[in-house]
Amino acid sequence: MAEWTGDDVFNDAEADEDRQRRKDIRRSLLGTVAGVAMLLGPIVLANAVVPDDDGDVRADDESAAPVITALQNRETTREADQARAGAALSMRTTTTAPPPPETTTTEATTTTTEAHEPIPVPPNSGGFGDPHSYETWDALAQCESGGNWEYSAGPYYGGLQFSLSTWRGMGLDGYPYEYSREEQIAAGIRLQESSGWNAWPACSRKLGLL
Repeated sequence: MAEWTGDDVFNDAEADEDRQRRKDIRRSLLGTVAGVAMLLGPIVLANAVVPDDDGDVRADDESAAPVITALQNRETTREADQARAGAALSMRTTTTAPPPPETTTTEATTTTTEAHEPIPVPPNSGGFGDPHSYETWDALAQCESGGNWEYSAGPYYGGLQFSLSTWRGMGLDGYPYEYSREEQIAAGIRLQESSGWNAWPACSRKLGLL
């Protein structure tokens, strides 16, 4: 049986300590490589070199395979997420042009005002004071409305200041100021024939017609 000496024990302890130191260095290098690989991607990790227990440099250490696989899967997932994000952004930035506004064509409506039935105009005859004299009616209009045959302020209308009830009572439509001077005089003659000059009492007395 071989005898163990102090030197043998020392050498074994030194060898164990050396192996443990190599393992610690190897773990430290693996941690460093893994950190670098997480920053630089799987390409750098694939080319990383890892020392083995014997001090040789190897690029295909089986202990690094799980780390490489995990990083490759992470990189693949990240690329897929970036592709989905790019597609979503493209969909958000794509705008659809709004349809052109509908145009509606409204036919123009034409409002036609029916012409009033003209009032027959009697011939001008006689002189002032004669109901058929335009001179008489011009003087009466001058007194009643200042000679404004288009007076429309109401409640009396036209040059001879007809009330609307009197005008309509004679079977006439519209308003007196819508008729010509001659037609208003013709209406005045009709009223004078039925009511006399009392239809315009103040101005008739002023003009001496009463």
